[in-house]
Amino acid sequence: MLAPEAGLAFVSDQDDGWTRRKCGRGFTYLDEDGGTLRGRRRRRLESLAIPPAWREVWLCPNESGYLQATGIDDAERKQYRYHPDYVSLMERRKYQRLAHFPRALAGIRRAISEDLRQPAGSRRCATATAVALIDRHLLRVGNESSAEDGHFGVTTLLPAHLRTSTSSGEPVAELDYRAKSGQRRRVEVDPDLADDLADLRARSTDRLVWYSDDPDSGEDGRPRPLTAAMLNDYVRTHAGKGFSTKDFRTWGGSVVALGARIDGAGEVEAVDAAAEALGNTRAVARSSYVHPRVLAAGNDELRSAWTSSRTSEFRSRCEGALAKLIAPHR
Repeated sequence: MLAPEAGLAFVSDQDDGWTRRKCGRGFTYLDEDGGTLRGRRRRRLESLAIPPAWREVWLCPNESGYLQATGIDDAERKQYRYHPDYVSLMERRKYQRLAHFPRALAGIRRAISEDLRQPAGSRRCATATAVALIDRHLLRVGNESSAEDGHFGVTTLLPAHLRTSTSSGEPVAELDYRAKSGQRRRVEVDPDLADDLADLRARSTDRLVWYSDDPDSGEDGRPRPLTAAMLNDYVRTHAGKGFSTKDFRTWGGSVVALGARIDGAGEVEAVDAAAEALGNTRAVARSSYVHPRVLAAGNDELRSAWTSSRTSEFRSRCEGALAKLIAPHR
C-alpha cells in the first residue's frame, strides 16, 4: 500500500465516516453521530469539490487519510477523491515507470505486428488491432458504463463509428465517435489496420472490434467483445507486468509534446498539441499526460536528445529522443 509512502494513513470507505445531507441549495456535513460539522472540518470537505449529483457519499474523518471521499455518480459509477499528496505520489510513480517504457515498446510492437497477420476475427488479431489503435492513435480503452452514456473507447466502438473509402487504390479508414466527456474525435486510422477494421465491421452489428471462438468459421462464428482486462493482459504479456494500456496515452502525449517543442513550440503550444492528439483539455494533458521533463528541458537538452536519436524498427526518432530525455539515470 502506497499511503505510508505519501505520509498518509490507509483508510477504507468501509470504515465509519462522515456524510452530507442536502440543505437548501447546498449541503450540511455530518459526523458519525449525526452532528453538524463546522469551521475547518467543513472547509476541508468543501475543498474536495464533490459534485452535487453524487449520492451515498462517504467522507473520511481523518484529514491525513489517503482516500478522502467516495460516492456514486449519476451514471451509477463509484467515484473517488484522494488526498493531494497521494495524487502527487501516484503521478511521480507513473512518470518514473514511463522512463522504463521505451524498452518495453519493441516487445509489444513486435507482437502486434505478428498478431495482425492472424485471421481477422481471431482473438490474437482483434486484441492486436485494439492495442495498436491505443498505441498509434491514443484511443482510450472504454468501458460499458461510459458506452451506455454515449462515450466510447476502443473496446466499445460501434460499427457505425468507422467510415471507409479508398485513395489512390489504398484503403482509408476514419473513426468518428464521442469519447470521454462527450468530446467528438475523428481519427484517421493507419492503412495496415483499415482492412481488418472493415472486415470486422462487415461481420458484426454490435461491436467494431471483436473476436470469435472459431476464427475459421467466418460469419458463423459468434462475435465476442474485447474487455479492458484482455488488452491489459496482452500488454503485460509482451511489455512486462508493470505496464498497462494507460501507459500508451502518457507516452504518446509526451512524444507529441516533445515533437512540438523540438519544432520550436513553447510550453503552452506543446501541451496544446498533446491535448489535441489525446482528446483532452490543456489542463488535463499538462497534469496527467505530458512528462514534466518535456516541459522543463532547455533548448540545449532538447537538441542533444534529438541529435543523438535515430529511427529504429519499432521506435520513431522522437520516441528515441524522449527515451533519452527521461532516462532513469538523468
